[in-house]
Amino acid sequence: MSDPQFDAFTARIADRYAIGEEIGRGSQATVYRARDVASGATVAVKVFHADLASALDSAQFLKMMRNTARVRHPGIIPVLAADEAAGRLFTVTPFVEGESLRSRLKRERQLPLPDAVAIAEQVADALGYAHNEGVLHKDVKPENIFLSGAQAVLMDLGLSRAITRAMEETRTGTGLSLGTPAYMSPEHARGGVEVDARTDLYSLGIVLYEMLAGDPPFTGATPPAVWKKTLTDTPVPIGVVRDSLPPAVGFALDKLLAKAPSERFPDAAHLVDALSLLHA
Repeated sequence: MSDPQFDAFTARIADRYAIGEEIGRGSQATVYRARDVASGATVAVKVFHADLASALDSAQFLKMMRNTARVRHPGIIPVLAADEAAGRLFTVTPFVEGESLRSRLKRERQLPLPDAVAIAEQVADALGYAHNEGVLHKDVKPENIFLSGAQAVLMDLGLSRAITRAMEETRTGTGLSLGTPAYMSPEHARGGVEVDARTDLYSLGIVLYEMLAGDPPFTGATPPAVWKKTLTDTPVPIGVVRDSLPPAVGFALDKLLAKAPSERFPDAAHLVDALSLLHA
């Protein structure tokens, strides 16, 4: 069925981008393969759903997304453009061949230790670069890690923060900050405080745990149930879930998933150094 609003959007940007098939859909946006009319390059255009766009301060959102465009690193899919047309917000990034880490985990569930460590190292290196540029991710999770050949790359850098800042109401119905419950740090889940780079490292620790265990450490039927576990529970030691792993893996995960930010790795560079010792 034709969508008149979306048809108006595609017509408005037709001189810049020729929209093709849908390649992804989530709670916030739909992603399309497209052709950059000027260069002929294949790109990915993320079109935000109308209900989300109507709740945002568009100027603030676009300002923050354009700010992330300056962050260029091999491990980060860059924002090429952020704009608004026919009442729809959209961003443009290069089109990358491959699959999300979530797709691989659905297929394999548990990854070999060398693969999991290599992915975590590459993501940590990219996060370190972004943090040095003053940009947090705030939504590190398997859906936002893309595997292209041997390279793991981060998607949606700064998107969660941009949406949060641009929301007319910057809290969810439960009073907690926007994010993905199973991957949120305790301080992020608690809300009401300004988080720093260590919240991204915690989220990456959750991803590493899931790559090795097959599931994130804290799950529940509802977001509040997950948040409660995040704030109060201790993860089942990875060595209990998968006893073939060397003890050093458990030590690294314990540090990554410490409840208090001060007890975690102080920055991504220290995490990369620790992960380099875990190669089998």
